[in-house]
Amino acid sequence: MARVRHERSAGGVLLVPVGDHLLVPLITVPGTEVVGLPKGRLERGEGAVQAAVREMREEAGLTGAVLEPLGTISYRFWAQAERSRVNKSVDFFLMLYRAGSPARYRPDEVENVRLVPLAEAEALITHDGEKAIIRAARRRVRDLSADGFLAVRDPSTRERLMAVVA
Repeated sequence: MARVRHERSAGGVLLVPVGDHLLVPLITVPGTEVVGLPKGRLERGEGAVQAAVREMREEAGLTGAVLEPLGTISYRFWAQAERSRVNKSVDFFLMLYRAGSPARYRPDEVENVRLVPLAEAEALITHDGEKAIIRAARRRVRDLSADGFLAVRDPSTRERLMAVVA
């Protein structure tokens, strides 16, 4: 009988305001054509929020402040190298860009990173669970925009607002 391993991971939808647009980083998994959101395993002693921030930095080269949880997806897959079934759950967070560049991603972790408009991300993502996370992010951005939060364009004002919610 095959072993079953349980794995917790975290990731994020990082909003990068550029002019009047919100861009999000999408990664390509090495050796595949799978396009998705930055995510990865929790390290020992690390919470989901810390893991999401670290994985965004490692996989997309970007640092963000976590605004709030977006949801959790769960799925199963076969890990050929370990000859075991993996039950994986991934907690996703909405994040706002702070610093970094997608040119700084770790090539040992991802094949490439590209920034795409939030409105176009769902069509580019491979897996349905992550498509649902993008839909949740779009709904939340509409709410935040209606509140006037994301309409603040001045970086220093936005930073002050971020300090309040961080």
